[in-house]
Amino acid sequence: MSWPMILIMFFHFSILITDVFVAGYLGPNVIAAVGYVGQLYFTLMILANGLSVGTVAMVSQAAGAGSNEGVGRITAQSVLLGLVIAGVITVPARLYPEVIVRAVGMPEDIEQIAVRFLRIYALVLVPTYVSIITGGVLRSSGRVRLTMINVGIAAATNVVGNFVLTFGWGPIPALGYEGIAWASAIATSIGMVLNLSYVCRGPDRIRLEALRRPMTRCIRNLVRLGVPSAIQQTAWNAGTLVVYFLVGRIAEGKITALAAMTGGLRVEAIIFLPIFAFNMAAAVLTGNRLGAGDVQGARSGAKAAALLCLLIIALPAAVVFVLAPHLSTLLTTDPAVLEEMTRYLRVNMVAVPFMAIGITLSGALQGAGDTFYTMRIVFTGMWLVRIPAILAVIYLFHMGAWGVWWTMCLSIAVMCALFVRRFRSNAWTTASVDKVNNTMFWEACAKGESSRG
Repeated sequence: MSWPMILIMFFHFSILITDVFVAGYLGPNVIAAVGYVGQLYFTLMILANGLSVGTVAMVSQAAGAGSNEGVGRITAQSVLLGLVIAGVITVPARLYPEVIVRAVGMPEDIEQIAVRFLRIYALVLVPTYVSIITGGVLRSSGRVRLTMINVGIAAATNVVGNFVLTFGWGPIPALGYEGIAWASAIATSIGMVLNLSYVCRGPDRIRLEALRRPMTRCIRNLVRLGVPSAIQQTAWNAGTLVVYFLVGRIAEGKITALAAMTGGLRVEAIIFLPIFAFNMAAAVLTGNRLGAGDVQGARSGAKAAALLCLLIIALPAAVVFVLAPHLSTLLTTDPAVLEEMTRYLRVNMVAVPFMAIGITLSGALQGAGDTFYTMRIVFTGMWLVRIPAILAVIYLFHMGAWGVWWTMCLSIAVMCALFVRRFRSNAWTTASVDKVNNTMFWEACAKGESSRG
């Protein structure tokens, strides 16, 4: 189950790299705009990703229970909710991109470029939401290879489109930096169509009736599982921005530290791909087993996933630790940045085993519907451990960047311990049970509920 998800993560990574690579030919302003708008667009996607987590939990459980009707109805209600949310966000993004760009503090030099990017991206907010949700449905209903193929086609379209639309080819005129945005828009739309072509056919397909009649309890349960995940992502992203801000307040060598952290994160991104693939695999596996009523199978499957992730990630983490100085030379020639980036990578490689176990188990908890407790753990690790500890390291102990790196490692270990503690309890196994009706959340989507609930 994990290897197609590793490829899915790699395809997403290739899109990000290609956008930056092509932007590099157009100047630093375009690179900056791509980065800024990318962060902004990811923020707009937080609700889609949160909704997708709730959808994966409920669909995987319905699929585990063998309910084709449940899978189809959950898919329909999730897509319906995604259409509403994306539609609401699209209006201001299309009408007031200048206001949004200024509100997020983009430099004046890139404002016009960012506005053009945002106008184009706003056109495909709906396809993006639908693509994320339906991709989650395919993964959680046992069609992960189809998801891999669809994402691969979309990624290839994006990569080729970046070059063709930006620089022109034959009869296709060069669009300049707008070509980067249009390539993403076209690729996203193709991905949506491919996903819909599968979720709209078969025994667990979306039926028109389910789209015409919103099911109140079903939608409420999707929101109940999805909102904590959206808050979790918001807390993590906001915390990461605060960490960047605090690193920029180090008394000596702050620019060196920021450059080292930025470069180090790029190297780490390769290590994170399989870890997050196992996170998604554990979510589906746990949901399937719980839906089938096999609590012990859910528990043993999550343990196996965490152990396998740890074993697979140990070797590349060790390689990065040993070759950190050489890897750093690929990203910088500045001696001070090179030295600090090496320290950053080596310290953070110490945290990789904790990350492998913690993130895999967090996926298992999310697949079980325990999204609220997962949110609490992430919030604790970021806002009650990492940020206060970094403040102490910088302003109380004056340890500099080296202390910040170890603090980040400490927070990962704390979160891992909290995830292990939660997993060892039994509370997460009933997180998707409606205590009032003594049914699982997904069952509210499979009983012909009317729009009145």
